[in-house]
Amino acid sequence: MLFPTLEFFVFFVFVFLIYWYVIPYFFGKNERALTVTHYFLLIVSYYFYMSWDWRFGGLILLSTVIDFVLAERIHASRNKNTQFILITVSLILNLVFILGFFKYYNFFANSINLFLINFGIKSALPILQIILPVGISFYTFQSLSYTIDVYRGQILPEKSFLRFALFVSFFPQLVAGPIVTAKTFLPQMDTVKNLTDIPFRKAIRFFIMGYIKKVVLSDNISPIVDLVFKNPENFGTAALCLAATLFLAQIYCDFSGYTDMAYSAALLLGYELPENFRMPFSARSITEHWRRWHITLSTWLRDYVYISLGGNRAGVFRHRFNLWFTMFVAGVWHGANWTFVLWGTCQGTLLLIEAVYGSLKEKYFSNFKLLPDKILIPIQIMITNVLVVVVGTCFRAESLTKEWIMLSRMFVYTEGGLRPYMLKTGIPVLICIALGQWLGYLIFEKKKQWDPPVWLEFTLYPIIAVGLALLTPDLDLPFIYFQF
Repeated sequence: MLFPTLEFFVFFVFVFLIYWYVIPYFFGKNERALTVTHYFLLIVSYYFYMSWDWRFGGLILLSTVIDFVLAERIHASRNKNTQFILITVSLILNLVFILGFFKYYNFFANSINLFLINFGIKSALPILQIILPVGISFYTFQSLSYTIDVYRGQILPEKSFLRFALFVSFFPQLVAGPIVTAKTFLPQMDTVKNLTDIPFRKAIRFFIMGYIKKVVLSDNISPIVDLVFKNPENFGTAALCLAATLFLAQIYCDFSGYTDMAYSAALLLGYELPENFRMPFSARSITEHWRRWHITLSTWLRDYVYISLGGNRAGVFRHRFNLWFTMFVAGVWHGANWTFVLWGTCQGTLLLIEAVYGSLKEKYFSNFKLLPDKILIPIQIMITNVLVVVVGTCFRAESLTKEWIMLSRMFVYTEGGLRPYMLKTGIPVLICIALGQWLGYLIFEKKKQWDPPVWLEFTLYPIIAVGLALLTPDLDLPFIYFQF
């Protein structure tokens, strides 16, 4: 069930009416009504998730039960060794038996079998027909963060299984984030919601913005990206560079578009999700890029991987390794393919280089400036985006072989493959994204707001709807991050 479809619209209207009108009519606004709304949201969340495959419901329920029970046992125990054993069990069950099996078994089996065949040994591990559950990486990390927070003593265990199950399965952000932690979401479930408190204009704006990003921008350039990355050997330097740039635009519009629509849906139900993107193309370094791109994943990795490894408190060499390894984990988290391993390794290496350079600059030439900021900042932004585009080819390439073909033809000039429709479609999309980043800069950095009259805004909505309908492609394309 995709957000920008009639099916989801009917589903959400049903949820909205029952949630805001039917339940309050029969149960009022009290603790009992709050419990009923939690049960209702849990049921529709499971229905939403199981609409892809009914078997997925059992897996998310298993993950929920494991972490709910283990967190309670961790808190009840006063023995540090016992707590450590229990949190280790949680990590193994979530990362190895659930996420590891469903997402990575065939990848490791293929890799091991290929290694054995190269030495003349018959393949040993069977390849299984495993259906990858939608969003398994997101809700596994989300549920696991709760157990770790309880282990660290940062939060108390949730007494209500109902509330915890809803936290794990809340449908707006269930299948592609943003990754929500228990300490930010569970407190929002404590109070009875009021329809009069819902910022409808804000929610509608976010949904329209998300729809434009996903359907109008991302889906229209998707065929170009798919065509070029499928057979990079058929295209020259210009076409490959354009496709690499368009892929970055595609995945940004696709993923941030989902986030915007998820934020809107949650807001209409009285819940606020965390920010996941903030003008990533205005970043002046790779480090800053990761503070603006997929913010909830970056925060999760910082809090539960980087800090757990010792962060910057474990000596210079260990700090550098922790930084690199955290991004390596990010690469593995994204997908079961050597291209993702390479992508994470490259990202970690770039962060490592920036960290070393930053330390040297601060120590030896902290006051040195080669160029004034008005010239230096645009150069830094351009270099950062070029690096992100180049490394991003690893993320999209189907194999290491095709990645090598892509890079070699990008950096050794070759001709061919660039077609007029690629430019006619791709360039306007890139211009729209640049304008969006500029507007975001004015709104978030310069704090310039334009709040049109209510009558004008709602008068424009039908016009916007007609325009979006004309620009919407015929096919419904799934969100890219559903595969993660």
